[in-house]
Amino acid sequence: MDAALDAALFIGRVFGSRVEVLYARPSPENLILVLGKGFAGTMLENAMREVQAKIARDCEAAHERMQGHLRQAAAAGRDAEMVWREVEGPADKMIASEGRFADLILFAKPKHDGVTDSVWRSMFDAALFGTARPVILTPFSAVRPIGSKIMIAWNGSPQATRAMVAALPLLRHAQEVLIGTFGLGDGIHADTERLQDYLMMQGVEAKAEHLPASLRETGSVLLAMAAQFGADLLVMGGHGRNRLRQWTLGSTTSHVVGLAAIPVLMVH
Repeated sequence: MDAALDAALFIGRVFGSRVEVLYARPSPENLILVLGKGFAGTMLENAMREVQAKIARDCEAAHERMQGHLRQAAAAGRDAEMVWREVEGPADKMIASEGRFADLILFAKPKHDGVTDSVWRSMFDAALFGTARPVILTPFSAVRPIGSKIMIAWNGSPQATRAMVAALPLLRHAQEVLIGTFGLGDGIHADTERLQDYLMMQGVEAKAEHLPASLRETGSVLLAMAAQFGADLLVMGGHGRNRLRQWTLGSTTSHVVGLAAIPVLMVH
């Protein structure tokens, strides 16, 4: 949470934006059937009261944590407008619903291996695939200010195009921009030059570097290129595939999500 709040405050301050912290409270009513398997009558009522009290304590603790973070940021002169938005319902459904009304969603990886955590993945998938909005995924640890050196992972896909367009406000503020191209076949040079021309018309000067088409581990090489460039933000399309009506990430996207040590801006 701290890394995502830091990143959100930084971006909010740069663009004069309002930062909304979304907190999804579990619905006690949805637990009745589960609790009812082990309790009845007065026992069930007591159990429900305990659950409601626990939900309230968790919510209050999270709210206080946000306020404490904001106080620290204000003391350091790096605060922005931040508001608390509390909703009731499953976190993944609330993210998919509420995220539609944000210009940008910031999402942090948990301390443990979040790419294999089913709860974390359901929320992240809802943000990336269920909102049609850009998502910045931050690492668990604190990050330096975002956007001074930005790398665009470019393969000409609609997802990469949407990510690049969504990142334009940040790209215009960047000191350096690198286009890392891959998978474009024979038209790579012309396509990259067209992208550079487009960005130049948007006030963004970018240099380009190409990954050999023979590389299999595209995600690893993208991350290595970003590290060599010194990027503090990677922009890429959020590719996925639909299996049994559930979204799963494509191999390159999944690799970057799992191993990136810098923030990654993605759009599906």
